[in-house]
Amino acid sequence: MPESLKVAVNHQTIGLLAKENNEFVFNYKDSPPDGFVSLTMPVRMKGYVHPVLHPIFEMHLPEGYLLSIIKKHFSKLTDTDDFGLLRLLSADVKGRLHYESSIKQRILPFTLENLLHPEHSNLFNELVDRFALHSALSGVQPKVMAQIENKATLRLDDYIVKAWGVDYPQLALNEYFCMLAVKFAGVAVPEFYLSDDDALFVMKRFDVLEDGATLGFEDMCVMQAKQRDHKYNGSYEQVAKTIKLFTSPHYKMVSLQQFFKMIVLNNRLQNGDAHLKNFGLLYENMDSIRLAPAFDVVSTTAYIYSDVPALTLLGSKKWRDKAALIKFAVESCDLTKKTADHLYEECELALGQARKQVEVRLQIEECMEKKKILTHLEHLMA
Repeated sequence: MPESLKVAVNHQTIGLLAKENNEFVFNYKDSPPDGFVSLTMPVRMKGYVHPVLHPIFEMHLPEGYLLSIIKKHFSKLTDTDDFGLLRLLSADVKGRLHYESSIKQRILPFTLENLLHPEHSNLFNELVDRFALHSALSGVQPKVMAQIENKATLRLDDYIVKAWGVDYPQLALNEYFCMLAVKFAGVAVPEFYLSDDDALFVMKRFDVLEDGATLGFEDMCVMQAKQRDHKYNGSYEQVAKTIKLFTSPHYKMVSLQQFFKMIVLNNRLQNGDAHLKNFGLLYENMDSIRLAPAFDVVSTTAYIYSDVPALTLLGSKKWRDKAALIKFAVESCDLTKKTADHLYEECELALGQARKQVEVRLQIEECMEKKKILTHLEHLMA
């Protein structure tokens, strides 16, 4: 009997994912046309057969820190290959696409105040103990998906909580000020916070609406039919092409403009981790497909002095100047030079605005480790 999982879209079972004879097979069953699991896998009679787990399902698998935690807990009890991990975490995959599971477990939530004003330094370890085995999150950075209770409405919301290790000191502080620059540039970003002790970067899920409705989200690995191990293989031109191919007509230009700003800011802030999984598309239906908000923007050269971009731009991986970025905007993002110049200037103004906040923080900061990160950002934002 093959291993299998019932797959659902918006609380309606639409097909079955199975592993059989070292192949992964997904078949739709009684699914409406809008019940597709992925923009790249439309509803059809013929099954989708892959030698590895389909990218849309692999997108839900943990990496790095979370993967090691989960394998440590469960490797003696069950298979922890890709399909085993997906079955293990299936009950906690929440979104437009999810899985039928008989496992229902009540987890005691935190409040946002608990996270932003921690009373002890072991808060992240407490979060890991409570939420790690229920966090279907990709990415190698230490992070968990925590349920946060709104004290006013008593509603539970999901927030991604990130910490940092000795290899990347003060990463939360780094990400907070980088994301501020992105926000100031007018690029859509999730709701985000920094804890009082700078230990945690907290970001609200952007694929869940205030009324609880869930949106579809697919990262660029999914859209380009690549496995997570290939997230550094590709170019920003290919991402722009994917945006043009899949976004809805009335969202296409604004998505390309937003993407161009993201590329400008990732270059100016020297983010060497802007790979395929850190860009994606968001949608309610086929008429609302647009570029997802920006996330995971950090300056990696604060830790790796000689770091380079994650993907190629204009044929190579190196930090680009304004002329090269404007060339990319015109040739790959279908922008006029006048529009590209205007958007670039908006990014420069945003960096200046963020730099002022960095300078204010530097004036009162006493920790040398934090001052080093802030000084690096101040230099890049100049």
